[in-house]
Amino acid sequence: MRSCHLALSLCIASSSLLAQNPEGTFGSFAWRNIGPANMGGRIVDIEAVEKDWRKVFLAHASGGVFKSENAGASWQPIFDRYPVSSIGDIALFQPNPEIIWVGTGEANNRNSVSWGNGIYKSMDGGENFVHMGLEDTHQIARVITHPRDPDIAYVAAIGHLWGYSGDRGLFKTEDGGATWQKLAGGLPADGKTGATDLLMDPRDPETLYCAFYQRLRQPWVFHSGGPEGGIFKSSNGGRTWQKLSAGLPAGDTGRIGLAIYRSDPRILMAIIEAEQTGDLSQPGSGIYRSEDAGESWTYVNTYNNRPFYYSQIRINPLNDQRVYVLTTRYMVSDDGGKTLRNGSADEEIHGDFHALWNDPHNADRYYIGQDKGAFLTQDHGEHFQMFDNLAIGQYYRIGVDMREPYYVYGGLQDNGSWAGPSFSRDVRGILNDSNWKLHWGDGMFVQIDPADWRKVYTEAEGGSFRQYDPLTRRSQSSRPSPANISNLAEYYPQALPAENAAGGRGQGRGRAGRGQRLFRFNWTAPLVMSPQDSRSLYLAGNHVFKTSDEGKTWKIISPDLSTQDSGKHSPRQTSLTRDLTGAETHCSITTLSPSSIDPQVIWVGTDDGRVHVTRDGGAAWLDVRAAVPDVPEGIWVSRLEASHFVSSRAYLTFDGHRSDRFEPWVFRTEDFGQSWQNIGSSLPAGEVLRVVREDLRNPELLFLGSEFGIFASLDRGASWQRFMTGLPTVPVYDLVIHPRDNDLIAGTHGRSIWIADDISPLQQLDAQVRASAVHLFDQRPAVLWENRSRGGQRGHFWFAGENPPSLRPSSSLARARFANSAMISYWRMPGNDSPLSLEISSMDGSKTRLVSLESAAGVGRYLWDLRFDPPAMTEEQVATTLRSLERAMDGLDSEAAQRLASSLEDLRGAETEAERRQILQSMRDIPGMRGRLGRLPRGPVAGPGSYRLTLRSGDEVSRRTIELRPDPILMGRGR
Repeated sequence: MRSCHLALSLCIASSSLLAQNPEGTFGSFAWRNIGPANMGGRIVDIEAVEKDWRKVFLAHASGGVFKSENAGASWQPIFDRYPVSSIGDIALFQPNPEIIWVGTGEANNRNSVSWGNGIYKSMDGGENFVHMGLEDTHQIARVITHPRDPDIAYVAAIGHLWGYSGDRGLFKTEDGGATWQKLAGGLPADGKTGATDLLMDPRDPETLYCAFYQRLRQPWVFHSGGPEGGIFKSSNGGRTWQKLSAGLPAGDTGRIGLAIYRSDPRILMAIIEAEQTGDLSQPGSGIYRSEDAGESWTYVNTYNNRPFYYSQIRINPLNDQRVYVLTTRYMVSDDGGKTLRNGSADEEIHGDFHALWNDPHNADRYYIGQDKGAFLTQDHGEHFQMFDNLAIGQYYRIGVDMREPYYVYGGLQDNGSWAGPSFSRDVRGILNDSNWKLHWGDGMFVQIDPADWRKVYTEAEGGSFRQYDPLTRRSQSSRPSPANISNLAEYYPQALPAENAAGGRGQGRGRAGRGQRLFRFNWTAPLVMSPQDSRSLYLAGNHVFKTSDEGKTWKIISPDLSTQDSGKHSPRQTSLTRDLTGAETHCSITTLSPSSIDPQVIWVGTDDGRVHVTRDGGAAWLDVRAAVPDVPEGIWVSRLEASHFVSSRAYLTFDGHRSDRFEPWVFRTEDFGQSWQNIGSSLPAGEVLRVVREDLRNPELLFLGSEFGIFASLDRGASWQRFMTGLPTVPVYDLVIHPRDNDLIAGTHGRSIWIADDISPLQQLDAQVRASAVHLFDQRPAVLWENRSRGGQRGHFWFAGENPPSLRPSSSLARARFANSAMISYWRMPGNDSPLSLEISSMDGSKTRLVSLESAAGVGRYLWDLRFDPPAMTEEQVATTLRSLERAMDGLDSEAAQRLASSLEDLRGAETEAERRQILQSMRDIPGMRGRLGRLPRGPVAGPGSYRLTLRSGDEVSRRTIELRPDPILMGRGR
């Protein structure tokens, strides 16, 4: 009987155990997504089922693919478990929309885009995808399916953005993707020009139109346009092609977008990047229309805003005069493209449009996508519904404050900087209106005074600096400029402080003479608070600037630490369209890390591959880059991390993707950079590293954020494992360890913010613990949070970030409340198969709770519901219960009655009160029994105070205590 009772006990206890997975020690640390979803993120394609517009798919630039079957009221991510998350295009085979093609790798060309690994196909509506090849295309711009034959598809691949390597061009399959043919027959084949758009005649699938485009991005310059580009037409399914020219620009062309009129395929539209003429009599950059299937074209509009980033044009499927041009603004024409109006003049859908799907059966209904998410209109743009139920924010950097609960701040691509709580006292989670926007721009670094949460410092693109008050929402700017730098003359004796004193976007200007800029700030310029003095901050451009008065005045504390390569640090126009916004500002600092041990030690890395350290607060700097082995010169330094334990130790990562190199480079120094050890040899090939973090309490514990997720090491980098339980494949741009709560927070560039709660067990996991058969860790205090749910029904269209697993909702209803629990963490040595039990008791021993734990080897976690065992049942209560259960047999079907009979036999033989309770509890799972058992007696609930923990496995015993604390708002603290 004993073994049967133990099995039941293990089954019941496992319901309170947090899931573990094959990732071993790290598998117990599950990630939860806290959002936010308010700001959306870059949507690059939208496709819907033509027979049912409610079934819609979204492609995110770096966050995967989402599916809705109810017009966006709810969404399901369907591409989370594949090797890449950057998407270029989606195609549905409309006769059977269970067949879905996904081309990976965003085909826009901005400085922060990611890449893919080819084409995927699903045959079951997105439940599963299979990789179908074209792995080295990197960026796929368009996928087109045959209207009747599911085995025929075309892929327009624009290729590697950062180098003329890999595959690019137009590809065709006739066997469902098993094999691919690169189409030639008149198409560009120079190895530089890729396919950027593709159309198929809806009435004649043999007729195709394809746009080709040459571009190359380097860290310091962007080239857009070339001689081989243009629009090409095939009338035989892609075997041969003719370049279209009548009425189109001669000479080099850049990015081109194409559209075809569904009701009359002879009508085509194109938006073409070319030399700007500003005159419709001379073909140049702008919008073109053909009404004879491309044989001739008419130049109808010179408008073409930032073509490298947009170049999307559409024709309403039921009205050829309605044309949509997607650029920074969403432009609409009612006369075939001749005149344009702002389709969102009130900016309620604001900025940077990339995707649009028109309903072929309703001229007024369409989905539209942009940098700020996706929207639906059903009245042709008079009103839009925003899908702010998708957590797809693209964070660059994040920061945390010391409130309780703490708030997470961060800067996002084209969405400014945002802030919100790490969890909510609302049973539904972290609702969108708990998060708010600090300011506009491309948000970057955020630093918060640990002693005063109202002092927040933010940085946007190109080194802009603000001080912000989260309570009043007021901010003030004060970036370094010749007017506020106290020692400017020491570095630039001839500077003219009156000229451009306030600086400029992305530049931090001020001049020493005509044509000479003093300061250069990277697109993501570091803003870092001194670990020793929260009034002191560092802001880095080509120099390191320091303020000791919260930004009122600045001091230069370094020479120009870049290579100062004159061919790279001055913005140059090499594209057909002028676009100098600071994204290509080069020879500047990308990462800065002051030591928390020695305030005189500061580490600096640059976008052109330099690595410097100062040991005297900036008086002298040493370039230690030459000591780094096996990394080519000029590779972007993505992060430096000064050790929290040894002043001479630091960690270093390089990101080579901007040089078309895709290798995991991570190093450690123990001697101030005189030598560096490669600690990335166990990482998978192809990983590109964005950030390295050393734990605040355990010098052996490291974390890496990469283009495809997170890794952790327990041996200071000798070996790495994925740290991904619950986290989708997504670029991780930043990691922060909360200094009080020991949470690991990830800022992703595509899926907003994620938290791995309480990594303190890993911080304590030293050699002595790992040698123990069992071990209870020092437990993080559990807070008894107050219920402050807003309540009220709100329908089903809403988003909430996840609360920690220690908050358990009583139900899914709006009127629900949550119950607190306490997370208890422990260790079981691999190979220890002895039964494991945990006893929780009051300090005087009058109340106890005994549970049997079932867990794999490694770190285990148990959620205590804060209840103790109820008083023992009397003999009379046992007898009454047995008689009641015996009578219940008559109302059950034969299978349920047999299960109940077996449970009754176990109940009669139960040897302990705990076994009896567990058997009674298990009877609730018998069909027909839930309402017949009545309410089982429950034990007392633990309140604030300390409690004993005893973990047993065979003869091995480990003891600790856990503290339960009241909500800080009850004591006048917290918010």
